Parts: sequence; C-alpha cells; structure tokens
Amino acid sequence: MIINEPNSDQNPLKVGQTKTPESPTPLKTGRPTRDTLEPARWTIRGIETDTRLTIEKAAERSGKTLGQFFNIELREAAANVLKKEHQPPARGEDLASDLFEKIKTELRESQAAELQSIREAIERRPASLREWLFGKRS
Repeated sequence: MIINEPNSDQNPLKVGQTKTPESPTPLKTGRPTRDTLEPARWTIRGIETDTRLTIEKAAERSGKTLGQFFNIELREAAANVLKKEHQPPARGEDLASDLFEKIKTELRESQAAELQSIREAIERRPASLREWLFGKRS
C-alpha cells in the first residue's frame, strides 16, 4: 500500500514510502551520502585510444603510476596554460604546422652546415690534375 500523506502515528510515513509489516521502506534520495573524506573518483569519457596509450606509456617510462603522472604532469601543464593563457595543441593534427616549421628550420641549418663543408673542401682542392696526382711542388 502506498501512502501519500503522513499518518498521525508515532512514525509518520513520508510521500513515496510504503508500509509493510516488517518496516517502512526508506525514501529514495538519489546518490548515497559519502561517509569518508576521500577525494571523489573521476571517470573521463571521450579519451581517444591513442591518447590513452600515449599517457600510459609516458607514465610507465617515467616510473610513475597513472595517478602520480596525472598529479604531476597534468597539474604542471594546466598551470602553464593558466599562466600563459595559451593552450598547447594536444593532438597530432594540431601539431602538424608546428612540426613542419621545426623540421624546415632543422633542414635549413643542416643544409647550411653541409654547404659550408663543401665550400671548405673546394678551397682545399688541388688547383690542377697534376697537383692532384703528384701533390704541390715545393
């Protein structure tokens, strides 16, 4: 039997409670209250598989658990975002232009160094075939 109005008994029932010979059912209150001061657990949805694997591998290589890795590395990254008001790209697609510029710069530096070594080799080369075959005359 469902009671919608409180009884005038000593233990009045509230809306939604049922009365049985054993005892009234408790009210449904949603989530149970937390008895401990332990931090809440998180569930993060929408993390791509590549991202998850990368984070797990990075945590393993740094010798940390995932929790330690998030506490240290993610907190540092978030603090940097808040300080700089600039969020670094998080995905490979976002990094493409930065990576292209970095590779282009490194290639130019490498080409410049190679060109310099070629110029130096040209300056040291023999002036003629005779000098190349027999060396310089003294």
